[in-house]
Amino acid sequence: MNYRTLASLALAGGTALAALTALGPPAAAAPFDPCSAISQGKLRYPTGSAQHLVLAVSSGYASNYVVVTECAKKGRSWTKLTETEGRAGANGFARPGQKREGDGKSPTGSFTFTEAFGRGNPGTRLPYRTLRESGDCWGATPGESHYNDYYSGTCHPADENLSAIMQLGSYRQAAVIDYNRPKPVPGRGSAIFFHVGGKAPTAGCIAIDESRLRGIMRTLAPGDRIIMGPRSELFRG
Repeated sequence: MNYRTLASLALAGGTALAALTALGPPAAAAPFDPCSAISQGKLRYPTGSAQHLVLAVSSGYASNYVVVTECAKKGRSWTKLTETEGRAGANGFARPGQKREGDGKSPTGSFTFTEAFGRGNPGTRLPYRTLRESGDCWGATPGESHYNDYYSGTCHPADENLSAIMQLGSYRQAAVIDYNRPKPVPGRGSAIFFHVGGKAPTAGCIAIDESRLRGIMRTLAPGDRIIMGPRSELFRG
């Protein structure tokens, strides 16, 4: 290739580069809004009779970082109310139907909130249990009569001592996620809650900052839902 050809290409390239520069940088992709995506019919999971939804969305099955978004239903559309960062199970999310006891994964799917508990009712319309200093437990032993349900008394070693965990902070406020309930299948997982935290991964729950959690709990009522899992699993497109 001779010098004239090289010079001509360089000049053309420089002109093209100048034209591209004049157009400015490429537009950044709009942040993902799950509430808008639901309104557009992109959600793969049911919303049931919910008037408020909590979306806990990760970037993939292996990630335990989630963006937690609260959506309110207005007519046929869903509007974003709040958004915050949170954490899921240490080992990310289980694929639908594959959650197992002790796997360190959060279940994927759409689940109602059945009740809530903690130090005192922050204003939720969910049935609320005020925990005592001791004696409040949650069954996590497959095959036992209280598996994946509340009981009072002396907590069995393999079960969750709600009272003690409240003292440590995580259960100062919590809403019960209706996963593997009310008729639990032994070994499919238990004690999946929406609770205080957000800095460290959980054993399978969803956790966010306490003030944010209290605010969301005040909007929740029976029939409201949490939809949780990787974005590619939850939404089309």
